[in-house]
Amino acid sequence: MIFVLVHGINDTSRKFKTMQAAFEGEGHTCIVPSLVPKNGSKGLEFLARQLSDIINAEVGVDTPFCLVGFSMGGLISRYYLQEMGGYKKASHFFSISAPHHGSVLAYLSGNLGAKQMRPNSDFLQSLWQSSARLQNVACYSYWTPFDLMILPAASSVWARAGNIKVYALCHPLMVRDGRVIADILLKTANH
Repeated sequence: MIFVLVHGINDTSRKFKTMQAAFEGEGHTCIVPSLVPKNGSKGLEFLARQLSDIINAEVGVDTPFCLVGFSMGGLISRYYLQEMGGYKKASHFFSISAPHHGSVLAYLSGNLGAKQMRPNSDFLQSLWQSSARLQNVACYSYWTPFDLMILPAASSVWARAGNIKVYALCHPLMVRDGRVIADILLKTANH
């Protein structure tokens, strides 16, 4: 299986070191780009276009893959899937602590990406309107009630997905949590 791992705000591909090692240890291929600018200042669509170019170059046009998006990377991934045709290729989408309903912390920054992650933003509204395009993609959302980046934490609960509550002690630990990694491997084992 090919996994494409999409990092969150101010992160790089290094964020997925633990998950990548676990997936590759099971014989899977991981594509782990570092999107720029990592603070989202040019907008989430801009980062989704980078993601699309990387997937087209490294996965190919007709090869199915699994997409994993952490935090802001979950919204970048959704834009790629829903607005750029990624839903035609991805078999699974795993969202980890993504602000599907926005985060009030996004009001602390005035850059474009942060504005798009505010509750009820036009960007989030457009994702809700096109979410039916994901009907043939197996979608899961992992979230922790102890999240202090996604506020409220339940913003990571997503009606389109199977929601899995993980009691990780904070936002950054979610991508290293053994339960999340094991569950993703389990859910993709038969593909």
